[in-house]
Amino acid sequence: MKLRRIASLFLLVSTLFLLTTSLVLYVVPQGRVAYWTHWRLWGFTKTDWTNLHINLGLLMLVAAGLHVYYNWRAIVSYLTHRSRRSRILSGDFITALVLTAFVVVGTPLGLPPMRWVLNLNESVKDAASQRYGEPPYGHAELSTLETFARRMELDLSAVMERLSAAGFVVSSSQATLEDLAAANRVTPQALYNAMAPPSEKAEAPPGSRLQAQARRSWRISVPNTTWMSIGSSPCLLPRDSRSTRGRLCATSLRTKDCHQTKSTNEYV
Repeated sequence: MKLRRIASLFLLVSTLFLLTTSLVLYVVPQGRVAYWTHWRLWGFTKTDWTNLHINLGLLMLVAAGLHVYYNWRAIVSYLTHRSRRSRILSGDFITALVLTAFVVVGTPLGLPPMRWVLNLNESVKDAASQRYGEPPYGHAELSTLETFARRMELDLSAVMERLSAAGFVVSSSQATLEDLAAANRVTPQALYNAMAPPSEKAEAPPGSRLQAQARRSWRISVPNTTWMSIGSSPCLLPRDSRSTRGRLCATSLRTKDCHQTKSTNEYV
């Protein structure tokens, strides 16, 4: 076996795997959403993908080091002028350096196309937040049940009664929502949905902490539609419609406020 060949293939394989984890982390929901809803892809959580990305990055560094070591002479020839009369850097290296510097400097300055990539990333993550729902505050799953009820201005005894009535086992009010969710094999979001008062679920105003979940359950009752954001209001739009007609703006979360026209099959 030739070590130079192995080093090159080692770098290729590690790069391909690192590219895969990079794409996954590009589309993964925000941490607050992923941890709240126990988001998974191919059986891996956001934490799993992050850890895998870190280790693959270290693996790629090792592979790159071996590749440079076994191909040092060729790399030096790429860096120097072909005439070899001086150690002036080659035009190829200067081109690569300028392109890399453009990305490094242009990203914090918000220059295109780097800005387009970041904007698309934000759009993907915002769509995931609307699809899965967000926690009432960051890392709410790490709060104890008592702390969570206090922050949400809910009565602790009533919360525990609602959870028990929903079939969840609550070992202690000092247990975190994450621990309770793991013990009951559900998500922290499911626990929160069970402990929220029914009246608050029904009357949640647009933009409130319960709107995301109400929107998800409402979407199930209105098939063949997709959600869009029109200003600050979420709206339903038939999937086969490419115009702005047929929107159902959620000025209220009560289903009695929506109806379907018989002639156009659009929601108004």
